[in-house]
Amino acid sequence: MKHFITYPLVFVFLIVLEGCESPTIQKMRTPKFIEIVVQNHLVSHGFDAENKEILEEVIVEKPTKKLLRVDRIQSVSEKYILTSYGFGRLVYWEYEGSYTALKELLLTDSDK
Repeated sequence: MKHFITYPLVFVFLIVLEGCESPTIQKMRTPKFIEIVVQNHLVSHGFDAENKEILEEVIVEKPTKKLLRVDRIQSVSEKYILTSYGFGRLVYWEYEGSYTALKELLLTDSDK
């Protein structure tokens, strides 16, 4: 009988807790998509028998706008945005703009 009272109370507590976000968590919320200008890129197809990365270099004629889903971003450097891609591949996108501007875009509160 004790469990019939305890489990519903824990369930209600978890529901209430889910709605309570700290200011830090609210501040770190990011947008779902960002618009960036990308150029040449490298597609990683995995690794060979000697554990060397298999890269395909893609050269484009001109930069293009891309709407990028933020949860696909694995990392950002001063030159590349590393993203997950279909079929277990990764893509290193060259992007226009500064690292600082991209960082600010990613850390922008999505509720603004």
